[in-house]
Amino acid sequence: MKKMFKYTTITLIILSLFIVTGCEKKTTKTNKIKVKTEEKTKGNCKIFDCLTKVNDKSTLEDVNKEIGFEGEKTNEGEGWTTYKWSLNDDEKVEATFYSTSTTVKISFKDEKIKNKKVDFSKYEEVSKALKNKETLTYDDIKSKFGGVDGTLTEISSTGVKYKWVNSEGGYLNVSFNKDKSKCTMVIGRI
Repeated sequence: MKKMFKYTTITLIILSLFIVTGCEKKTTKTNKIKVKTEEKTKGNCKIFDCLTKVNDKSTLEDVNKEIGFEGEKTNEGEGWTTYKWSLNDDEKVEATFYSTSTTVKISFKDEKIKNKKVDFSKYEEVSKALKNKETLTYDDIKSKFGGVDGTLTEISSTGVKYKWVNSEGGYLNVSFNKDKSKCTMVIGRI
C-alpha cells in the first residue's frame, strides 16, 4: 500500500509539473513569403525589351537574330506574312512583314504592367479633345493618365501604340503617329 501511495504521489507530482510549467507541444510558425517568380523566357530578350531591339524596317532575319530563335509563320496573304515568337506561355512577339515595312507587336498579361498611379479620371477630356480633332501628344496623354509612362506595345511604319493599365485592371491602348506628336486613337475598357 505504501508503494502504491508512493507511485501515485510521484505520478501526481509529475502531472502537476507538466500542467504548471505549460509543457505542451510547441509548434514553430514559419513565415510564408509569397515570392513572385518571373516565368523563364525563351530567347534573347524579355518581352518589353524586344520592341527596343527591332523597328519598322526589320526583316525576318533581323527579328529572328534579336529574339534568338526562329519565329513560326502564322498567317500570310498577298504581300504580307505574319510570324510569332512565343517567349513563354503568356508572352508573345508578333511581326507582320510587308514588302516595304514591318509591324511588330507584343502581347502579355496586363498584370505585368498594372499601376496604382494610372488614373483614367480625365478620359472624358481626352475623348472630347479627339472628337473635336484637337492634337494630343504622348506627353499630353501621359499627363492626363496620372503622369505615368505607357508601355510600348506596337511599332509600325505609321506609328506606335502604348498601353496603360490601372490597379483595377482597366486599360487603354493609345495609338500615336511615329514621333508621338499626335494621338490617333484610344480604345480600351475603364
